[in-house]
Amino acid sequence: MIEKKVEYKPLSVKTLLTSIKNISELTVDLAYSAVLFNDAELREEVLELEEYVDYLIYLLFMSASFAVRDKEDAERMAGIMKLAMAANRISDAAGDIASTIVRGEGLRILAHAFSKTEERIMRVVISKGSPLCNKRIDSLRGQLGVDVIVIRRRGRLLINPKESAKLIAGDAVIIRGTDKSVQEFKKIAEENVDEK
Repeated sequence: MIEKKVEYKPLSVKTLLTSIKNISELTVDLAYSAVLFNDAELREEVLELEEYVDYLIYLLFMSASFAVRDKEDAERMAGIMKLAMAANRISDAAGDIASTIVRGEGLRILAHAFSKTEERIMRVVISKGSPLCNKRIDSLRGQLGVDVIVIRRRGRLLINPKESAKLIAGDAVIIRGTDKSVQEFKKIAEENVDEK
């Protein structure tokens, strides 16, 4: 499962289980978008999130081991571990979906149909000097019509970041919006006003 050494972090079972559930749900959305829009960056994001779920599962096993004191605790933990493993299977399946190459007429027709949907998910990196640097997330919905659903910042993953959070250069963000709004966001994210 995990080849590199994992350092134990004291996180509660509840916190870990909630994170595993949230990330697994997110991987499914991203995997379908990756395939339907043939987006290699979203595919990579899904595979990284799948690996992160594996890491959280490992931490959950460790935390659960510390929490079990008697038979009743063990029975409760068994149920929690079943939930976690189900969420892990979901993220693994999302990774499998994201890894597929769109082939065959049926998938092309499906991809074409979904390309006409109103909503689109895209991964964008905020460049240095972009007008989006230091912008609050809540202002982006009103100005550009996009929702920021994930920020990957310096190795940290912020899922459903706070509305007051600000974007900074180097952030890899996953946004949701119409095709037009996410394309506009991407264009502004990649601008560098310092070079003008």
